[in-house]
Amino acid sequence: MRDAAPPLTIAPLLAAALLSLGGVPARSQTAAELQGYQRRMEQLFQRLDRNGNQRLERQEVQGHPYLERHFERLDRQQRGYLTPADLRPAGSGAAGRGAQVFERADRNGDGRIDRREAEPYPGLQRHFNAADRNGDGTVDRSELRGLAEQRRRQQTPPAP
Repeated sequence: MRDAAPPLTIAPLLAAALLSLGGVPARSQTAAELQGYQRRMEQLFQRLDRNGNQRLERQEVQGHPYLERHFERLDRQQRGYLTPADLRPAGSGAAGRGAQVFERADRNGDGRIDRREAEPYPGLQRHFNAADRNGDGTVDRSELRGLAEQRRRQQTPPAP
């Protein structure tokens, strides 16, 4: 049986990569940072995969609060287990993460996110009105990009 990683090391790593919230990251990650993160996630997966079947079932993530809380969201295909791909960074950089979040949120595949589809994403839900620039009650890809850009500008300190 492999030793499990301490729960405190998991939450920050996954939270940083999954940024569960409207797909608006604090900053883009470099390729080296993404590769390092991926290596750490693969090592974590191997430690938690007690039976070595390349699947993390619910019982294998017990004691790891982030994975326990977000198991269903990470299990996008609703298989009842997680694979290494489920813990991979969502794309490369901000654009890739935003696109993947949009794709997951757009559950009916109509190219728009309505308020109901935004419910699992607290950041998007909180900023839904700001994102819905045309006031049609939905957010399309360009509106979500606009929100991300607006938030990035707000978070970046002005140059001296």
